[in-house]
Amino acid sequence: MKQIAVMARHELDLLRAMWLPVMLYFLMPLAILAFIEGGFNVYLQFEDPAAGFSGADLAAPGQATMFGFMSLSTIGFLFLGDHGWGTWNRVRSLGVRPSQIMASKLGTAYLNQLAIFAFVMTAASLLFDLTVRGPLIALVTVELFMAAVTVGYCLIACAVTRNQAEFNAFAYLGALVLAGLGGALTPFETLPGWAQAVAPLTPTYWSVRAFRKVILEGVGLWDVRVELAVLTLFAAVFFLIGAWLFDGNKERTTWA
Repeated sequence: MKQIAVMARHELDLLRAMWLPVMLYFLMPLAILAFIEGGFNVYLQFEDPAAGFSGADLAAPGQATMFGFMSLSTIGFLFLGDHGWGTWNRVRSLGVRPSQIMASKLGTAYLNQLAIFAFVMTAASLLFDLTVRGPLIALVTVELFMAAVTVGYCLIACAVTRNQAEFNAFAYLGALVLAGLGGALTPFETLPGWAQAVAPLTPTYWSVRAFRKVILEGVGLWDVRVELAVLTLFAAVFFLIGAWLFDGNKERTTWA
């Protein structure tokens, strides 16, 4: 654990050193939110005119989730950079196992996911009148589970890709396809029929559904227990697949 903690601090230092691209994943959700908040607001007003919902109530957590997936590209850059710079083999020569190295990287990715969500939701509350009607502990718990799913997806990306171009494609695929099908880009009810049919097969569908219950309906943890259970299953499956596919000796490079 001490080795993992030391390497995790090093990963955080590297993220701080590349602060500009990292910050873009914090700020871009707000920029997109400024464009789509009105559409979500029209939908919510049509659904329940007397409720006084803001479009950000439904759009903000979806944007935080989507850009959480996109932000994995920075984690991929550090992971593949270790191979391109020879750091991966040098660290392993010190007796550090690949599992320990990956634990530090995935732990950093997890903290980054939580930071993006906290920033976007706080900024949306200040700038776009986002109001969370349910208990804060329920909102945070849903994100804790969804962040684990995203990090599990990151492990799969690390396992199957060989260069940055492939990793970015994998990260953006997760962001756009999973987020789109889950209702993060547009209200779920406005999706075409085929998309609504396959949406439950994506983790983002269950996270957006849980966020909607907590933020709009004001429910607590017990009322989103099904969504949390499904997110737990997704996270477990992603981590198991990633661990099964991961090969610490696989040849990788920074760029294609």
